[in-house]
Amino acid sequence: MNSIIRAFALATLSLSGSAFALQPLESFVRAAHEGSPDNLEARASLAQQQAQADAVLGGALPGLSARGTYTRNQYATELDLKLDPNAPPVHAVITPLNQLDGTLTLNVPLVDLARFQRIGAARTGATAAEHQTRATHLQVEANVTQGYYQLVANGALVDASRRALDVSRESLRLTEARFGAGTAAALDVDRAQAEVERQVQQLASAELGLTLSARTLQSLTGLTPELENLASAAVQDDLHTEPSLETFVPQDAQLPLLAASLSLTEAAEKQARAQRLTLLPTLSGSVTERFTNAAGFSGHSAQYQALLNLNWALDYTTFANIRVQDAAASVAKAREERTRRATHDAIHRAWSQVNANIAKSRSARAQVQASNHASELALDRYQVGATTQLDLLQAQRDAFSAEVSRIQADAELANARLQLRLAAGQDPFSTPPAPSGS
Repeated sequence: MNSIIRAFALATLSLSGSAFALQPLESFVRAAHEGSPDNLEARASLAQQQAQADAVLGGALPGLSARGTYTRNQYATELDLKLDPNAPPVHAVITPLNQLDGTLTLNVPLVDLARFQRIGAARTGATAAEHQTRATHLQVEANVTQGYYQLVANGALVDASRRALDVSRESLRLTEARFGAGTAAALDVDRAQAEVERQVQQLASAELGLTLSARTLQSLTGLTPELENLASAAVQDDLHTEPSLETFVPQDAQLPLLAASLSLTEAAEKQARAQRLTLLPTLSGSVTERFTNAAGFSGHSAQYQALLNLNWALDYTTFANIRVQDAAASVAKAREERTRRATHDAIHRAWSQVNANIAKSRSARAQVQASNHASELALDRYQVGATTQLDLLQAQRDAFSAEVSRIQADAELANARLQLRLAAGQDPFSTPPAPSGS
């Protein structure tokens, strides 16, 4: 990993020592490139499109065919012809009993403008498949990134739930001690016990979320997350603002999904032109070499025949197909425009989401500090009998809720930064843009 990647990784994700054994995000993305069903399907579709383009090209190239036949005739027809008085007669075999015939034919398309245009359309379709494959890779990366940060957030939530459970158990111990000293009511003990059980349920839900998110990430990538030593995951970000929106809006051809749509439009337009060119005649040639043991009067067992074929056909179906292809080109153009707007909207949405998540993360961190301080004050006041147990429980719940919000906000921010780059058609693990002001 080069220095740029390391700097970007440190700016978006900081993991707490050896206790957090989860593989880095790059490992899951790399595994998804090889094992994701979506990527496998996209590569297979690309190979199919390229093979179809070769098949269309093959129809415009010279072709060689061979044919052989055996015929058993009931009667043989043979003649002795006296063609030259000074020469012996010529023996001509018209129909032998066992007749063998073989032909070799070379067909050469000479002028077929519609077919040549379809070759260009097929090649452009293969190019569209290449762009679509790249777009699929980016979408898979986006899904893996989201799943990864959800797993990180769930891991941190499990850790926070365990700490909250420890706090509730300590609160129960303190309440039981006060009850034994006669300074707390039995109702307070019941409330503290209920709070412990509520935190047990919260921990069970958090562990379930961790298990399910790990399974989802494994299904996306084929790589099993290492969770044995997963104790906490602190997603940290310096809350820097992103560069301007224009930085993330490249040329249309640099956005794989839009580039695929542009190629599909071009292919449809070529198909429409090809259909118009069917109004023109086509010219082809062929050369056939014939081998036979029934040479007849020619006396030659092998002879060739060369042909030029001019073909022209015109009917109502031709004009109807022209309208069909013109309409298909218009449909492709409309889809291209829809894809362009959706792609640019996605970049704008992702960029705006980062800014919103920065504000949410900053606020969540401030909320955690205030809630933790309030919880500590409530505990101190409860220990000296200056506040009620309900106030203590509420303060502890507020602190836990604030920590959950902070975990989710930081994970969403880290995810949003990468989603922005993926939406812009960038590889965030190779050339991440520098933070604003750096």
